[in-house]
Amino acid sequence: MVVLTGEKELNKLLKSEPPSGVYLLYGSDSSLVERYCALIANRAVKGDPTFNYERIDGEKIDFEQLYNSILTLPLMADRRCVLLDDPEIDQLSAGDFDKLKGVLEEVGETTLLLLAIKQSEFLPKKSQKCKKLLELVGKIGVAVELDERSAADLAKLVIKQCADRGCTISRQNADLLVARTTGELLAVQNEIDKLIAFTQSGEVTEQAILQLVSATVEAEVFSLSKAILARDYGKAMQILSALLYLREPAVNILHVLSMAFVDLYRAKTAQFADVDVPQVVTDFGYRGRDFAVKNAFRDSRKLSLHFLKQTLEVLAQADYALKSSGGEEKIILQSSITEIFMLLEADAG
Repeated sequence: MVVLTGEKELNKLLKSEPPSGVYLLYGSDSSLVERYCALIANRAVKGDPTFNYERIDGEKIDFEQLYNSILTLPLMADRRCVLLDDPEIDQLSAGDFDKLKGVLEEVGETTLLLLAIKQSEFLPKKSQKCKKLLELVGKIGVAVELDERSAADLAKLVIKQCADRGCTISRQNADLLVARTTGELLAVQNEIDKLIAFTQSGEVTEQAILQLVSATVEAEVFSLSKAILARDYGKAMQILSALLYLREPAVNILHVLSMAFVDLYRAKTAQFADVDVPQVVTDFGYRGRDFAVKNAFRDSRKLSLHFLKQTLEVLAQADYALKSSGGEEKIILQSSITEIFMLLEADAG
């Protein structure tokens, strides 16, 4: 039938027809896979699921049970659902992989066999077994890749859920909330619940977000890069001190900061080559992080390619110093950031 990429295509399909046959769900956001797994199972099995829903552990598959389950007819219902929960496809022996393919080809219209890859790896570009399974499901059923939602989509979700539960939040504060999380749906949902419980009614304020939502290292280092680009030396050093006070390893801070400047460098070179945002997202694997590319395109316009090259050299030297010299981590990071500020001033001049 089809291989889908994302929630919109899946929702459109679910509105047009009840799910049956074989569905494969996988992707970088396990909470989205979990959410749609439950949604699809509920759409397939109407009424009491006691007799028409069965979960089979994917860690160690009982193929006899799986085969018998997909051949069992629904009881007082149009169809039944069999969930193969988190199978480790790449770990299957050749014989077991053939057994799984044989089971998939036997699934009839009165059964939904739902393969949900949650914590296990499923990398069709690197694994032949995963690639073959994806191709097979694409021919006989529906395969759906569910990657992390974009920051813009998550911000819209925050605004909608606040409104649904008697609160309001500005778009700016919704963006702030999302930026202080890992960007996964479950993480954002947890923070929404926390803020609404605290606010109860009225506006969810910036103060409440800063007070209740602990920023991830990525979010704090992103704030550090923003402070650098804003030429705010005091704020940059304040953020760095806070990260070190929280005992965040210096190599982690440097890695995330380096990736922020790599984003800027890619965006700048893309602009020189007349390459647009969607192409950069595709070429460099930014799916689900489109916002990072858009922000980099915006922020890199005022920066020279020469400055970005020099900055990456400074960060590479800092990485070498942290891993080889045994010097004091705080001094290495402070010196590197100071040097970047000097390069930024020279670039402006």
